[in-house]
Amino acid sequence: MTRAREVAEAFAPWTGLVTGVVVTGIVHQFGSDGVFNDCRAVSPGPLLIVGVLGIIACALSGFASWRSTSGLANEASRVIGIVSTGMSILFIFAIVLAMVAVLVLPPCFG
Repeated sequence: MTRAREVAEAFAPWTGLVTGVVVTGIVHQFGSDGVFNDCRAVSPGPLLIVGVLGIIACALSGFASWRSTSGLANEASRVIGIVSTGMSILFIFAIVLAMVAVLVLPPCFG
């Protein structure tokens, strides 16, 4: 059990960055698949739900990275935690922009 805890503590500063990349990729791919498969049949509802879930996941992972910075003695891990927190905020912004595009642009735009 202590080995798993050590791995979790070592990964904690990276959580916002890694989870943010994965979640933003999933949200983007879900939206892209919905639009490219049949743009006339896609509705904003499922895309917005996936976007909100992505924002929640990014926010939780960013919070985990931020919390990990207070207990770290290693300066490099602290910097990674702060950068990872900032990146999770940037990923949230990217997801919000995609959600705004779903609401503003017509489904078969372009």
